[in-house]
Amino acid sequence: MLYPELFKQLEAVRWNMDSDIPWDQFDASKLSDEQAQTIKMNAITEWSALPATEMFLRDNREDSDFSAFM
Repeated sequence: MLYPELFKQLEAVRWNMDSDIPWDQFDASKLSDEQAQTIKMNAITEWSALPATEMFLRDNREDSDFSAFM
């Protein structure tokens, strides 16, 4: 099964939004309205991935490697 090795490799390079971003240095005044809108739309797009993940798991339940990777 591929999953255990893939999981190990991918987790090793995964970033943490809370600890890897220096939020204390963030200056909202440097952010344009266009940038803020783009960030918002990207966040909405990522959020919509949740139902897609459920669909992939439903449609590929026979593929244990794919399902475990999801």
